[in-house]
Amino acid sequence: MDTFTLDAFAIEFIGLMMVALCLVVLAVPSGRRPPKHIRYE
Repeated sequence: MDTFTLDAFAIEFIGLMMVALCLVVLAVPSGRRPPKHIRYE
């Protein structure tokens, strides 16, 4: 039971980390507004 619980928690944690990473990558450029974005717009 302990091993199964640990594996399930690890998989869920990795999934949440992946989602959080994607959100950060998408949010940071729009928040900082790099010079490249301003030039294209």
